Amino acid sequence: MTEPISSPPPLAQAAPVTPAVNPQASGTEPSLRFRRKSSGPSWSVTLMVVFLMIALVVGGGAWFAQKRFDSAGREVASQVQGFNAQLTDTKREAKQAFAQVESQAKLIAELQQSLAEAKGQFAGLEQAWTSFNKGMEDSILANDIDRLVTLASQQLRLASNVNNAVMALETALSTLVRADRPRFAAVQRALSADLDRLRSVPLIDVGVISIQLETLTALIGRAPLLVPDAAVPKVAAIAPASVQSNSPAPSALVKDAATVATATTETEVAPALSAEPWWSLALAKTVSWSKAVAVFMAKELASVVSIQRVNDASALLLSPEQGAQLRANLRSRVLTAQMALLMHQPLVWRAEITALQASLGTRYDPNAADTVAALRLVRELIAVPLGVALPGMTNSIAALEAVRLQEPNNKSED
Repeated sequence: MTEPISSPPPLAQAAPVTPAVNPQASGTEPSLRFRRKSSGPSWSVTLMVVFLMIALVVGGGAWFAQKRFDSAGREVASQVQGFNAQLTDTKREAKQAFAQVESQAKLIAELQQSLAEAKGQFAGLEQAWTSFNKGMEDSILANDIDRLVTLASQQLRLASNVNNAVMALETALSTLVRADRPRFAAVQRALSADLDRLRSVPLIDVGVISIQLETLTALIGRAPLLVPDAAVPKVAAIAPASVQSNSPAPSALVKDAATVATATTETEVAPALSAEPWWSLALAKTVSWSKAVAVFMAKELASVVSIQRVNDASALLLSPEQGAQLRANLRSRVLTAQMALLMHQPLVWRAEITALQASLGTRYDPNAADTVAALRLVRELIAVPLGVALPGMTNSIAALEAVRLQEPNNKSED
């Protein structure tokens, strides 16, 4: 960089060109030469330095700009490569999405075709079912009503159960009302008439009667017989309850007798101490004691020995085992009567209740409170109207038969 600054040869070449001067001016010639020599290179050097600086600045700027351009080009190239890769991925994903859309469109088209076929098949089946039931609805309805009427008739004949028969007829009537068939108008009127007749029949409260039978069973188990048994080991008291409650105990009777005798002796002896002799006082005391003992013995014997009228003498010969067997037989009769109530068998019901009444009147103590309650309950059970005549289903059955006879005529006309 500093080599071009030294330029002596150009100065040597310029020396001969200088003009001649006078001798007077020779003293000043070295200074002028020096000035010329010194001023010439400084401008050139300065210009060269300036040019070099400008060249350096321009070269550095160009190099820096080229470097930035290269780096920017590399960045742009990398971004372009990234964009190309993203574009490639996007194209691939777009192709995949388009393929999926095409497959879904094909599947939707197949499903729509299947749905259209299913709708067509359903419409055909519905039309076939409508055409099939068009002539079969009346016959099916007649069969349903016939089944319900037959069920009601069986409940009345076999079990005499009015409630079940009423429920069956109500179901048949509601079915006819929902169907709204003009051909079954006569059947509907017959069912309504049969329902009115069944509802007018007096119903028996089976629950209340069952409770009464259970109460009767309990009374049969604890009521006293005419002879003692395992259930009631004490002898049946013949005297009324009021007399038994008013009669005092034996110890109380002895005390009362002693008190009466002492009081009588004191009342009789006190005024006669001064007048009567001692043997008269002893006689009076003996008489008073005899009266008290007689009263006590009469009361004791009255509670031990009693007289009672019995219609069946064999009732007094029952052993305790026979008494227990009698109670068991009566309880089984109560169960039989309950079964007859549930099965609506009036003859069996009346026979069992009558047998219970006879056994209670002949084998049990008629004065006992439990026996009296059991007999009153038996009389109420005998009065239950179990043998009420039940109406039949003849009108409904006849109306159904008339409808069935009209079906062949309608089919022939069709």
